[in-house]
Amino acid sequence: MKVFVPTEHFSAVSKVIHIVSALAFIAALLIMLSPPEPESFGFGLHQSLGMLVLVLYAARIVWMNWAGKPKALGTKFEKFIAHMAHMALYGILIAMPLSGLLISLAKAKETVVFGTFAIPGFAERNSGLIEFSYQIHYFLEIVCYLLVAMHIAASFYHHFGLKDGTLNRMMGVYKDD
Repeated sequence: MKVFVPTEHFSAVSKVIHIVSALAFIAALLIMLSPPEPESFGFGLHQSLGMLVLVLYAARIVWMNWAGKPKALGTKFEKFIAHMAHMALYGILIAMPLSGLLISLAKAKETVVFGTFAIPGFAERNSGLIEFSYQIHYFLEIVCYLLVAMHIAASFYHHFGLKDGTLNRMMGVYKDD
């Protein structure tokens, strides 16, 4: 079984998954800056985007395991920090939608995904599980803001500060020097 085999750059599939899932995740976060009513279109869109992120990131992990990813640049410490930050992001991008789904399931409400299918809620409401899931979801939201900010800052640092071509490598763009 391969585990994140190094390649020269991310594959087209990896890039599409990354961009679509990042946009979906950011949109889901932005929707909740002014939380909509639970039965509103906005809340349903938030839930649908969460389910999309969950599926895409699970697929991304499987895909990167099969197709590989570029080898990290930097010192041993920088590589370690980058690896830990990515693992934390992947964990949050899986756990946050799951905790949100668990909130709906525990409320005994179905989650309709983009109007195409519904994930049925539990047969009975579970107040303890609702509270636990809310706490997890809220905690992950705060950590997520921090990690996304760090991820973006690190990308800019590599591109504009170090000028090491990390963003170009990720996107498969090479300069003719």
